[in-house]
Parts: sequence; C-alpha cells; structure tokens
Amino acid sequence: MKKIILLLSAAAFIMLISCNKEKEKDEPTLDNKVLINEIFKAGMSGYSQGMALKSTVPINYNVEYYQYGVGGGTIHVLGSVSGSITVDDNTGALITGIVQIGLTEAINDYTFNSNGGTYMMNGAPYISLAGTFTLQPGGTFGTASSMSIGGGVRVTGPGVDQTINMQITIIINSNGTGGHVSGFVGATQLDYTF
Repeated sequence: MKKIILLLSAAAFIMLISCNKEKEKDEPTLDNKVLINEIFKAGMSGYSQGMALKSTVPINYNVEYYQYGVGGGTIHVLGSVSGSITVDDNTGALITGIVQIGLTEAINDYTFNSNGGTYMMNGAPYISLAGTFTLQPGGTFGTASSMSIGGGVRVTGPGVDQTINMQITIIINSNGTGGHVSGFVGATQLDYTF
C-alpha cells in the first residue's frame, strides 16, 4: 500500500510538473531584447520627431539710422521691422516668412551731388516707406513682396527750387535681384524695371 501511495504521489507530482510546463508554454514570456528594442525605438522616434520640428522666429525691432550728406545734413530713418520667419531646425535654412517694414525718413538740409551740381533736400514734410516681403526658401521672394514710397521733399540747388511729391510702388522680383517701379515723382510718371 505504501508503494501505491508513493506511486500515486509520484504520478501526481509528475502531472503537476507537466501542467506547470504546459502553463509556461501557453503563457507569453518576456524577451529582454524585445523590451530594450521597444524602449530604444520609442526614444529614437521622439528624437527624430524633435529633429523634424520647425522653429518660428518672431521679428520685431526698431530702426533708427542717420544717412549723412556729402556736404552736410541728414536723412533720419526711423521705424520698425516686424513679422516672422520659419526655419528648419536641422539646417537653419529658411522655409518661409513674412517681413513688414514701416519707416519714416525725416530729411534735414541733406546735400547730394547730381550731374556735377550739389543740391540740398529737406522733407516736405517727410518720406514714408512701407513694405511687405514674403520670403521663400533659397532667399527668394513671393509674389506679394512690394514696397511703397510716398511723401514729399523740397530740393534746392543750381536752377532748382521745388517741392516734389511722390507715390511709388516697387514690386520685387522673386529672385530678389530687381523689380518693377511704377508711380509718380512730381508730374513725371515712372514705369520701369531695374
């Protein structure tokens, strides 16, 4: 009888071990290589997502500049430049942008040479410049890039003493190397490409 109990106990023990082995086979097991691979893959995906980000850089600064005449006087340029540009964080290359310029030129006894004569210019009362520039990759300009110049100046010199009003529009070429000018300076109509 002792032998039968011992055999039954051994058989039960073998069956218990077999069931445990079957359970182990049915249950998934953790592979550390897979675990590490998943952690690495997630980290690299996060890194590459960060690398693909683009930065928008705001532009907002004041302008103040003095241009001095050959024989004296100044053109005092005052205003601001604003807008934003988007750059590729990986390369620093320009992706796109919009820049707006608003300037006023106060002209006081500014002297300049023209065709062998020296002339003096004063604001009547001033000149304003306003521009919007759409920037494209590679330093080119979008079709919305233009500048307007308006206001008046008084010019005196050899045979000249007159106030000249102007309203000029400049459309910038997309390659940034010139454009088209139209408008009026005094009674003279302008329409040319530079």
